[in-house]
Amino acid sequence: MASAIACPFSAQPVFLDRKDQDLLQQPCTSSSSLRASPCTSASASASAPAASSSARSLAMALSAVVALSSLPFRAVADDGGWTTGRSTFYGQDGGATIDQGSCMYGPLPNYMVSTGKDIAALSDTASDYAGSCGRCYEVMCNPSAFSDGYGNWIDRNGACKGGSVIVTITDTCPCYYPANEYSNKRWCCGDMQHMDLSQEAFSKIADINQGVIGIKFRQVSCPGDSHPSPRKGSSEFPAGSSR
Repeated sequence: MASAIACPFSAQPVFLDRKDQDLLQQPCTSSSSLRASPCTSASASASAPAASSSARSLAMALSAVVALSSLPFRAVADDGGWTTGRSTFYGQDGGATIDQGSCMYGPLPNYMVSTGKDIAALSDTASDYAGSCGRCYEVMCNPSAFSDGYGNWIDRNGACKGGSVIVTITDTCPCYYPANEYSNKRWCCGDMQHMDLSQEAFSKIADINQGVIGIKFRQVSCPGDSHPSPRKGSSEFPAGSSR
């Protein structure tokens, strides 16, 4: 892999192959399967207008449901400040990729990152991406089902261990990344709020074999000294430090 200087967007989301891979390849439910069948019974001729009206109403309601389900995902924050999202992990190569984060904190752990190897890459499509380097988030696994960027439905209701982990943003999960195009488009292009956690952080809240999980996260103070990104923010890299 190229160094962080040559390749500022170094995070490569990972999704492990699992026994239910066939499930992930199933297409989303087609709206054509949600049709109201017309009433064809001869005995119902007297009530045909009412039945027809009911069928039309049902069809309209189902069409509305289908239309809503096709809208882009929008993150939802609850009263405790938690935002719902999704997470993959990286760094399973022995740490090289997390040491080459786009924020340029360098090999981890070090004094600039108080959470050690518990770090994350934030999607560059996130609304809070600008200035995110060095920011800390508390992340917990959220038992849920969701889709990936290609519309494959994934059930992770049984993936969580409980508890939470605090991570520092040291990297970027770019939507456009030719070296890992399929995977990055699958997770980092804004269909859902997404964080790519380090393997160490992911394994503290969920079964590592799940590969991807639903999460809740919220911004918190970093535990210990907090240091701005060594890389200055710019129009090409808005996540960097303002100084």
